[in-house]
Amino acid sequence: MSQVQRRLAAIMFTDMVGYSALTQRNEDLAFELLEEHRRLLRPLFSSHGGRVIDTAGDGFHVEFTSALQALRCAIEIQRTLGDRNTAAPAERAIRIRIGIHLGDVVFSEDHVYGDGVNIAARLEPFAEPGGICISQQVYDQVHTKIDVPLASIGKPSLKNIQTPIEAYRVVLPWHSGTPAPGPQGGPSTGQDRKSIAVLPLANMSPDPENEYFSDGLTEDILTQLSKIQRLKVISRTSVMQYKHTSKNLREIARELGVSTILEGSVRKAANKVRISVQLIDAGSDEHLWAETYDRELADIFAIQSDVAQRITDALKAHVSPEEKARIEHRPTENLEAYQAYLKGLFLWNQRTDDSVNAGIAQFKRAIELDHRYAPAYVGLADSYIVLDNFGTHRPTVIYPLAKGAALKALEIDDALGDAHASLAHVKAIYDWDWAGAERAYLKAIELRPSYAHAHHWYALYLATLGRFDQAVVEIRRAQELDPLSPAIVNNVASVYFSARRYDEAMVAIQRATELNPQSFLPHMYLGIVLLATGSYPEALSAVRRADELVSGSSVAISAMLGYAYAKLGDREKAMNIAAALTERYQSAYASPVWIAVLLQGLGDRRGALQWLDRASRERDGWLRTLKTSAFFDEIRDAPEYQSLLKTMGLAGP
Repeated sequence: MSQVQRRLAAIMFTDMVGYSALTQRNEDLAFELLEEHRRLLRPLFSSHGGRVIDTAGDGFHVEFTSALQALRCAIEIQRTLGDRNTAAPAERAIRIRIGIHLGDVVFSEDHVYGDGVNIAARLEPFAEPGGICISQQVYDQVHTKIDVPLASIGKPSLKNIQTPIEAYRVVLPWHSGTPAPGPQGGPSTGQDRKSIAVLPLANMSPDPENEYFSDGLTEDILTQLSKIQRLKVISRTSVMQYKHTSKNLREIARELGVSTILEGSVRKAANKVRISVQLIDAGSDEHLWAETYDRELADIFAIQSDVAQRITDALKAHVSPEEKARIEHRPTENLEAYQAYLKGLFLWNQRTDDSVNAGIAQFKRAIELDHRYAPAYVGLADSYIVLDNFGTHRPTVIYPLAKGAALKALEIDDALGDAHASLAHVKAIYDWDWAGAERAYLKAIELRPSYAHAHHWYALYLATLGRFDQAVVEIRRAQELDPLSPAIVNNVASVYFSARRYDEAMVAIQRATELNPQSFLPHMYLGIVLLATGSYPEALSAVRRADELVSGSSVAISAMLGYAYAKLGDREKAMNIAAALTERYQSAYASPVWIAVLLQGLGDRRGALQWLDRASRERDGWLRTLKTSAFFDEIRDAPEYQSLLKTMGLAGP
């Protein structure tokens, strides 16, 4: 006899519009679109905490523990399909209806039933194509927590449901004719003032050396705002590209995908600061709020908290008590420590080996001045992680330092989303604790929803495990939050490459090239895709260009050069590069995984396996590609390779 459970759940039903008619006209096309629709929707269910109960016919039956999660998922589904349909011929459009109800549901081992299920199924036909219909019970839970209007459609007659229930249509701006937020859609409303970019505060101090302070304060303000669920906040990498720009606010808002801009200036002299800020609707040039703070430097954290609160008030963005507590928390009372921390951030963000090491010295200085300064420990952890990415430091040295710093930060302040993200990265890349890493990533995103790095690293984690559809969702979310980040746009290509979706990888590479023509990364990823697809002469040209841009300092690029030479028959050059990388590994450090890639190009199967074994002992970060890398297809069936996957916890589908 099956065990029966009764609980409250949010139930979603979806249905493809016109599927039956299309089946009669063109069965092959109907089936193709059905499969594409399933491939697009499943990762969205998962990323919002949904559990698919059934896939009857051309729809889904999904359970969520939260009405808000269910509705956010539904909105994301319709946004994703809307974007997809814009680029598709009319005959290939995929449109669905969605119905959601929150109610009592009965679960058994082989069935789910009850009024909660029946009402959701009956609501779905009342949604328009591409639309969402929700019950009064869902409305009661979500109407103060979402950014889109909800319009009552009365109490429709629902088959076999005796008690009338009020239903609501979700007014989706891209579907209903409602203006889109900000500059693209004409006048803004209170409903769409929820996305913001904090432009670099101008340094008005007499001493130009104080630029670290204005940049750091900019980052601190956007960090505070990024902790608020109701806001979309653009990350530092993107906004800093508008420093000293001549572009107008409307143009900047369009490029960053936001409707509001915060701009201003800071003047620091001795222990006094003057901070002037103004919040502007980029579509109408309306000033929503402005303030000038003339304060003691000791008041800097109170100013940041007040700015964040005043912005959310102006944007009518609800702030929960937990979020309010996080943005009001003072991380240190030591102003000298705070200024050392800002200098560390300034240096870390320059992303060279020398600057990151100089930043580490400043973070350590901040900790010496205040050993309870949690963000300084996060700065240390992220600095060590970046040094490992350079491939010039042994992981067995760098990652324990990163982990220790992240754990110390969380010991001091468990509500730091940044620290959870740093720890998650270490758990995945170094500890191979995949379950622990995912919990930490999700906690980071919960605490700081607009933290692009958390979504970025989580996407790479998902790709490592072969969960490619979810990885695409996360990397696209990271790109939305940091649209001008070279690292993120190139890792869009990386995710598609891991999934063997080479055409989409090439589109991402083209976008990355347009974004930053002088960056080595697009040329590197172009070379990777071309090598994997056998276009060796073109690959060699791309990798040579990448090598020129990094002046021969990249282990990965050197290995790819050797691989290309080997495949083109120039074994002498390939062997010379292999010898140079081996010497570099012994004298300093070079990723054994990339040396294994080069040896694969030379056809040295045994040598490649030996270097991968060495990589496992070193806990080399590039081992994360082992499950998916096309470069190791020829040795994937080797017992040693399978044993390594098992050791890492990556065996299986």
